[in-house]
Amino acid sequence: MLEQNALIPLYEQLKDAIKGDIKAKIYCPGDRMPSEAELEAKYQVSRITVRRAVKELCEEDILVRKQGKGTFVLNTGLKNRIDRLGGFHDSMELQGRKVRTEVLEKSIIRVKPSYAEDLQIEQEDEVVYLKRIMYADGLPMMLDVCYLPLKRFPGIVDRMAGEFSVFRTLKEDYHVDLKRYYKVLKVRKATKEIAGHLQCRVGDPLFDLFKITYDADGIPQHISVSILKGENTSYIISSDEDDKMTHVGISWKV
Repeated sequence: MLEQNALIPLYEQLKDAIKGDIKAKIYCPGDRMPSEAELEAKYQVSRITVRRAVKELCEEDILVRKQGKGTFVLNTGLKNRIDRLGGFHDSMELQGRKVRTEVLEKSIIRVKPSYAEDLQIEQEDEVVYLKRIMYADGLPMMLDVCYLPLKRFPGIVDRMAGEFSVFRTLKEDYHVDLKRYYKVLKVRKATKEIAGHLQCRVGDPLFDLFKITYDADGIPQHISVSILKGENTSYIISSDEDDKMTHVGISWKV
């Protein structure tokens, strides 16, 4: 119960209580929040207090109002450094999130000429093709496809089992010193297939991130194409390599 005579305003106490319930997973991402009347009764505060607390939680991208449907816990989304090396597992674990991957396809193929050129291999060389859905805290966040030259990583298909990270496999099992990258970020719309994988709607905006990763000698080691939900996904660029991505950022109101 909130403290009516405390120095901390009631709306701030209510915000902290709701944040605590979200952290405790009483309310999970995507859940519909109780109505204003239900929150008013539960916490014994006025409707004005409830409305201010909910309004500010929406401004902080913790809750989101949906017209005619109610107020929901916002998907906690992704924060990724576009200016730094590292894979999905590394990024999510730094944010304290639990990672799971689902392999949709794993095969040996020959890539199109432009990818063969990017990887500095011959067109007839075989490549490992890996297609996965990447989850954070049980929610699908990214559809990822990657290509790895088989002659550089013999036996890697057998290592792609269980919960594995491509970046860690290259570093730990093949002693590759990944040093450089080339990235292209653009926006696309969700197709029916992608919407099914990422649990979004057809036509929703998505980030499309193309990446080539190089070793210390400048030799390309793998190509990846990652498709991420546009909603509540942030790509961060900073000149400070030690920046911990803790800034709230700016919310534009239209």
